Amino acid sequence: MRPRSRINPCAASVAQVALAWLLHQKVVSSVLVGAKRMEQFEDNLKVTKIVLSDEDLAAINEASKLPPEYPGWMLAMWSQIRAGYLANSKR
Repeated sequence: MRPRSRINPCAASVAQVALAWLLHQKVVSSVLVGAKRMEQFEDNLKVTKIVLSDEDLAAINEASKLPPEYPGWMLAMWSQIRAGYLANSKR
């Protein structure tokens, strides 16, 4: 995992980086902001000035990657085992 300074080079808040990351996702069409105070809302608007590079996005994706859930991890494991059986049976 890269150091925090690499993921957050512009000294933005965690919330701002999270919103900027969301805005860079192709599958996200809009972002809803849940600010209670005008100060929070104005802080969230600053996210439009944050530009994340491909390296920044990759670092955030790597740092926030979730482990595969069941049955996904099991299917992947058995696919590898079956591929090994098939490779050995062709010899």
